[in-house]
Amino acid sequence: MNDRRFILTLKYTAVMSAVLLCSLVIIYVTSDRARHNSFRNMLRSEAITKSNLYLENKVDAQTMQHIYLNNTQFINEVEVAVYTRDFEMLYHDAAHHDIVKETPEMIADIVSNGELDIPVGSGYQAVGLLYMDRYVVTAAAHDGYGEANMASLRHTLLLIFIISILLMLAVGYYLANMTIRPIERALASQKMFVSNVSHELRTPLAAIMGELGLALQKERTPADYQQRIERALDDTNRMSEIVIGLLNMARAEYDASQIRMETVRVDELLMDVRDALLRAKPDYHVSISFAHEPQSEEDVCVNANRYLMALAFRNLIENNCKFSADHQSVVTISTGERLEVSFTDKGIGMTEEEQKHMFQMFYRGSSASRQMAGACSERVAERCVDAGAGSERCFDAVGGAGAECGCGTGAGGHGIGMPMVQRILSLHGAEITVNSKEGHGTSFVVRF
Repeated sequence: MNDRRFILTLKYTAVMSAVLLCSLVIIYVTSDRARHNSFRNMLRSEAITKSNLYLENKVDAQTMQHIYLNNTQFINEVEVAVYTRDFEMLYHDAAHHDIVKETPEMIADIVSNGELDIPVGSGYQAVGLLYMDRYVVTAAAHDGYGEANMASLRHTLLLIFIISILLMLAVGYYLANMTIRPIERALASQKMFVSNVSHELRTPLAAIMGELGLALQKERTPADYQQRIERALDDTNRMSEIVIGLLNMARAEYDASQIRMETVRVDELLMDVRDALLRAKPDYHVSISFAHEPQSEEDVCVNANRYLMALAFRNLIENNCKFSADHQSVVTISTGERLEVSFTDKGIGMTEEEQKHMFQMFYRGSSASRQMAGACSERVAERCVDAGAGSERCFDAVGGAGAECGCGTGAGGHGIGMPMVQRILSLHGAEITVNSKEGHGTSFVVRF
């Protein structure tokens, strides 16, 4: 995974660097174009000013040339030349220097176009224009100030680029780490999930195969066959419960935005869940009451998905009844600042260690396992008797010395219900807490 982080970091940095480089190049080219146009306008203005001074006889040629020569010692003075349309030179700031080096063809092009950018030596910029439709004026100078600004801009942009690459490497690694970390967790969770699911399904399948195999070993009475079929049916139902639980868990994994929500009265939903559960489990006892009368109907209403919330409530009630000798669940609804529903039993309870892990997939507490240990032992012993004590068939029949007997899962629990309850409540913005003591019962409190 470290290699993947490194590759993702490099790809992110490469893409962002390319985008940044293009942006910096655009900034530089745009700035240089603006400098060029600004200096060109200055040359044009200087050309018109000097031409006007000379042609209007406001300043004589010798004075203008003297000013030009003095200024060139301190600044990049503009060199101006005035020609007729027939290439007759009327005035030149420095004919001996002549930056532009005018030719008849150049003068003809300026006359034809009215104004023209003239290519000159490196570092210089020149412009030619038709003045008063009778004269051709050229102006040229070195934009030292503009070139210095562009050099400074280049250094600044280069520094920005280098610092940005370093920052992008750091940010890229951080983002890659943030991206891959949940993927790693998901892959690890998926691997554990597949491993647990395969084991959970293998257990009842092995039990079914063992029961049917023993039934075929010898002739039996109708009562024996019926007993074997009933046990195989029990194992089939157990496997069905595991599959249904996994499907419900998958539903609970939906994004909250993809689930249809509606206003649900919690008390009415609890009574519906109780009625449905008692039809399936007549020996269960469920009481529902209010800690105090609600002030209004809104106090007992929540925005929820009816199916998922009913599934969570059923699991909590069934958990109470399943792990208590009297198969009883006491449900109490409290209203106030927050709507609370508690599910209490007087059953076997849980240890602190079991409470820490109860929301982990496929985790089953030792208390639940001990509750069914006796039944499991009887079933394993019976299979060994049928298969022949001490034989290899005994080992196969009980699925590895009883590990696959299918009855040591504790009161029918599969370690799916509580993680699913927590996920469903989390989707609805609710939270669940548990208070339990071994041998003194358990109380689950749901707060909306």
